[in-house]
Amino acid sequence: MRTAFKEWAAICRALATGRQDVILRKGGIVEDGGEFRPDHASFLLLPTFLHQSPESLIPEARDLLVDIDADRPPEGSVVFRHAARVLEARRVLRLEDLAAYRSRHVWSDEVVAERFHRWKDELHVLEVVVSPLPSPITLPWHESYGGCRSWVDLEADVPVNRQTSLS
Repeated sequence: MRTAFKEWAAICRALATGRQDVILRKGGIVEDGGEFRPDHASFLLLPTFLHQSPESLIPEARDLLVDIDADRPPEGSVVFRHAARVLEARRVLRLEDLAAYRSRHVWSDEVVAERFHRWKDELHVLEVVVSPLPSPITLPWHESYGGCRSWVDLEADVPVNRQTSLS
């Protein structure tokens, strides 16, 4: 697999532990047109550590940030522990329609509303199944992985076997 999806490390924890099964995405600043495109049916989760804050999560999920730095890879590397498969992708154009997903993610209502209204009123919702990799895979960090983008094209192929249940 050569595609990774950047997401807060706390959200990756929520996805990996079943506390969340949807990804809400607006789009990264450096993405084409600043807009997210759900172009990949399966991908590796690439945990990020910038911008995380307890206030961005519902109170019951703030424990996801406890010891989060223990998940931080060594400088100059990236570690993959989980892969995801998209079951369904939707573009939501009315904020009230996001209420149907309230129990399926750990973002605070304020963050969801702020992201929905940023630039234009919409959010993408990816319903996903997340599976652990048989063992963590460490790759060197590449400059192209940085920046505010959702999708990352990896410099090396990451083997994902059948036990990861992405097929």
